[in-house]
Amino acid sequence: MPRYYCPKCFSDFAEDVNICPKCGLDIDEFYDTRDFIDKLIVALNHPEPSTPVRAAWLLGKIKEQRAVRPLIDLIKSTDDVFIARTAVIAIGEIGTDEAIGFLASITDYPSNIVRNEIINQVEKSKTKPVE
Repeated sequence: MPRYYCPKCFSDFAEDVNICPKCGLDIDEFYDTRDFIDKLIVALNHPEPSTPVRAAWLLGKIKEQRAVRPLIDLIKSTDDVFIARTAVIAIGEIGTDEAIGFLASITDYPSNIVRNEIINQVEKSKTKPVE
């Protein structure tokens, strides 16, 4: 059975609704006033773990610079190493000075899998040609 989520409070419900029963957000209006990138950025905070992973991966693949700050916030706030690792890869793909500077500042990240990816992305940034 599919579950539906409010993009503001992430309450879930069994049926598709126009207004969130918990926070009152007009869900249709919310999505109608956002572009695809904004929707992906909102999805970074989704409670179902595979959704932020997919959103981060997509944002990295399209090198969306608007996503740098939300990806940084995601890395700082998540306890999920798979989400954090994917966000690190996305930031490395985007490759702005802010993104790489942030990664260089967290090379002591507590998780080995994430820390290794951070180091990998920082090293890759040193060999990328300037666009």
